[in-house]
Amino acid sequence: KIRADACESATQPQYKMPLPMIGATDEELFPALNLVFVGYACLIFLPQWRHTPALTLTVVTLYSAIYALLLVHRLALSPTPLPPISFDSLDHIAVLFADRAVLFAGWDHYIAFDLFVARHVLLDSQARGIPHLVVVGIVPLVLLAGPAGFVLYMVVVV
Repeated sequence: KIRADACESATQPQYKMPLPMIGATDEELFPALNLVFVGYACLIFLPQWRHTPALTLTVVTLYSAIYALLLVHRLALSPTPLPPISFDSLDHIAVLFADRAVLFAGWDHYIAFDLFVARHVLLDSQARGIPHLVVVGIVPLVLLAGPAGFVLYMVVVV
């Protein structure tokens, strides 16, 4: 059984994790993750701009590289032991994400993949000749609720 204090630790301030090869802490780097909004702005407002596909893929790649660094740091370099890793219950997942480094990496993963899916939605809709006005409401939904936005796009496609 998971102890309640382990789940409550997610709300407690924890150490600021130094990030390997970046020279910044997670708290200092976190605002840079808002660059994802530039990608979404391009998908919504500049869908035909020739740089939109490359720019959004660059943001996804940058976040993926940050994620890889976070993963290496947390698994191999961090002096703080990981909480027990188990994916067999929601309580165990909550304990894992109560770890600040895991939470930061999880958020990075979330926004990277949602932008990647939103990029796919835009490029696929263009290839299929779906009007941008149909897609413009789906792209923000992918940002806010990734799989729901993707399912809505698949309903439009079918």
